[in-house]
Amino acid sequence: MGGRRLGALLRLADDAIGLGWDFGLGSVEALAWVARTVETAVYVPDSLVRTASGFRFALANPPLRIGAFSSVLVRVDGTPVPPDRVRVRHRPVGAWRTTSEIGTAQPLLLQAGNATEFDADWPVAPGSAPLLIRLELQNVAIPPLVWMEFREIPGEDPSP
Repeated sequence: MGGRRLGALLRLADDAIGLGWDFGLGSVEALAWVARTVETAVYVPDSLVRTASGFRFALANPPLRIGAFSSVLVRVDGTPVPPDRVRVRHRPVGAWRTTSEIGTAQPLLLQAGNATEFDADWPVAPGSAPLLIRLELQNVAIPPLVWMEFREIPGEDPSP
């Protein structure tokens, strides 16, 4: 584990201890429940599938995570996938565009109730271990980065 990641984990642990001390351990448990609930409401479970050129996954876009995003970065086990190798579209029949085309002038719009599909040209070996996928979205209106992670074993793509 890198020093930077360890430092972030220690700060998070310090914040959790302080929150637990100030408001009780129930508040820390409630925040963890909210984080898990949001993640499972955003990511479509079991949507991570291996494709001929890499992998694909989908977001459900509930009202909690909508907006316009000026950049999108996908990481696999910590390694960034080059933006010209990641495509995105609204499901089920939206036009594909690469994440390298996304910017302030042409943001990625996530709309409530309209699922979004991501397709990456990134090798995934058959029978591989679970992948840690991190999706980072830079909001146009609010500078902080929005991100989510999920770990899953890629399934087989049902569509040839």
